[in-house]
Amino acid sequence: MANFTDIVDESSKLTLDEQESFVDILKKRIIEQKRQIIIEEAIQSREEFDSGRQKTSNIEDIMKEIQS
Repeated sequence: MANFTDIVDESSKLTLDEQESFVDILKKRIIEQKRQIIIEEAIQSREEFDSGRQKTSNIEDIMKEIQS
């Protein structure tokens, strides 16, 4: 498996168009990974709420908890 430095060095051997495509592909993959994390966290939050392990709060209650 190549390390970060190897990948950066190898990418400099690509043409400018290939480098731009490579960056676009990486950005899209990162966006998709972040989207998947959000989905998984939303599912987990919903499960916790439905099971009673989480409750709703208003901003005042949250601020009181933070400040205590």
